[in-house]
Amino acid sequence: MIKLVVFDWNGTLLADAHACLDADNHVLQIFGGKPIDLNTYRKTVVIPAIDFLIQHGCDRNRLIKETKLLGNVFHHSYEPRASKVRTRINAHKLLHWLHRNKITSIIVSNHTVVGIESQLQRLKLEKYFSKLLANTDLVSSMKKRGKREKVEDYLKDATFKKSEVTIIGDSPEEVEIGKHLGITTIAITDGLYSTPRLIKSNPDYLITNLKEVIDIIKNI
Repeated sequence: MIKLVVFDWNGTLLADAHACLDADNHVLQIFGGKPIDLNTYRKTVVIPAIDFLIQHGCDRNRLIKETKLLGNVFHHSYEPRASKVRTRINAHKLLHWLHRNKITSIIVSNHTVVGIESQLQRLKLEKYFSKLLANTDLVSSMKKRGKREKVEDYLKDATFKKSEVTIIGDSPEEVEIGKHLGITTIAITDGLYSTPRLIKSNPDYLITNLKEVIDIIKNI
């Protein structure tokens, strides 16, 4: 039986694909790259963000040299847009069901603690999460991937068995984390990453709507 659900945030619980695209296109313009459309974004977006930006024309040396500016440009563009974004369809329904059934929910994210906490408050979701594992600065996700270490450290101090944990995300990264840790993986489409990329990562379950998670958990 599942007792812990590890949620990604951007693109999984928050429907912010367009906000992320707009912010990254702003960064591309500032740093000499070429803006892209949503389809191209979903096919090419990666963490660390520097690798994504280089794909679309930015200079690696400048990005590394001006990482602090890079983080500021992205977040100053993203946060105002994200403040108007809704949750993914049936996010509230799923979280309420998990809460009612005493299944623990946490968030792991490449985004910032401050940014997510603000959104959780705005969307009235704080009560559903016992832990937020995210970045404390604006530049970490620009330079590296850190989700796996955050989840590993959390599970070391927790009492959950591997068979009691599932991770849900819209990117291959969450699937990779789940496979590394030996926990159930659920990938959701129509977030920040394309469906073919999710299929290629071979999750245990591929869903299009968060309400599908309820039946998956019931049947595990």
